[in-house]
Amino acid sequence: MQRENPQITPESLHSFFGPDGAALGHLVIDSNTGGVSAGGIRMVSQMPTADLCHLARAMTLKYAFLRWPFGGAKAVIFARRDMLSHQDREQLIREFAERLVPFRGRYLPGTDAGTDDDDLRLICRTAGLMRPRSARDSGYYTALTLRLCIEHVAVAQKLALKGSRVAIEGFGKVGGALAQQLVEIGCRIVAVSTDRGAVHDAEGLDVARLLRERDIAGSDCVNRYDPSRRIAPSDVPTVPADFFAPCALSWSIDSSNADRVQARAIVCGANNPVTEKARQALLARSVLCFPDFVSNAGGTLGGIVGSLAVSHKTVVRFIEQQFSPKVHHLIALAHKTDRPLETVALQIASANLDAMKQAGPRRRNPLFSHFVNLVRRGRLPGVLTRTFGLAYVRRTMS
Repeated sequence: MQRENPQITPESLHSFFGPDGAALGHLVIDSNTGGVSAGGIRMVSQMPTADLCHLARAMTLKYAFLRWPFGGAKAVIFARRDMLSHQDREQLIREFAERLVPFRGRYLPGTDAGTDDDDLRLICRTAGLMRPRSARDSGYYTALTLRLCIEHVAVAQKLALKGSRVAIEGFGKVGGALAQQLVEIGCRIVAVSTDRGAVHDAEGLDVARLLRERDIAGSDCVNRYDPSRRIAPSDVPTVPADFFAPCALSWSIDSSNADRVQARAIVCGANNPVTEKARQALLARSVLCFPDFVSNAGGTLGGIVGSLAVSHKTVVRFIEQQFSPKVHHLIALAHKTDRPLETVALQIASANLDAMKQAGPRRRNPLFSHFVNLVRRGRLPGVLTRTFGLAYVRRTMS
């Protein structure tokens, strides 16, 4: 994958080791806009530092596109969660968290693949890090911005959503929520996959049944479906569809399968699912590849708004009102200038990043900084949070 992507140079990369010299993991700080870098902590058995740098850069771009004054970061703990006892996992997490003590006030962690809220609480308690209030329904909010992007693309391409075909890679919290939302607006989900297998039906899968099976059997839900519908997970990106939504891990589309993608548009739920080389090949075939740091921004945006002690309906309404115009502007500008969406999105993010850095000195006013910290920590009294918090977020992102 390193041969198919440009090199990313972050602000800093920190490697941590245990008493025996074994690698515990890494923390990549890509940028520190506003003095704080934010990004989730993964727990996987291995990950090249180059991939971690790309994930941290994606966080920088995501916050920049949203115009929220955080820098991007990402961390990884080297372990296979399912191979550790509860006690061993807690010990490993504590050892890693102790290495994060020097980053107090500079790094805001979150959950990611392989970690959960319990892990995050332990990390923040051990390292003394600020713990963001968990975004309820984070997967739903990510799926929501995915759905909104698909709707905008359908309008731009004059494609009727009712009856349109969507293939989803990764039927987890995001992929499952996306399937449910798309079915509600009339789309057909023709393929889904998990790490246990995949199923395909050109007429449309029974999403409600798959969700019930997932509640019972987790990732094995696809193998409890009609056996005659099973396909290899690697075939999901290439089934005939109008939209392909990768919602699993990075780099599922590369030079080996880009020429077999049959979807008219790729709208990404995962971070970095398409290599740069594959993106260029898709562009040459007029396959639209929606920038992932835009389409999957819902979890991040939902976390920001959800920390304000507002209802789920309020978060959804805020995302619809604030995110949709940004996507409409992005698509309109790309059409007007006849440039790829990725290029235009990167330019918007870059311009926002410059503007936020220039606004930095104004945010150093002690009273304003104190208010911002209370909002970030979710510690402003509920009434004040609901009264002023949304206005603050709306103004910051405008």
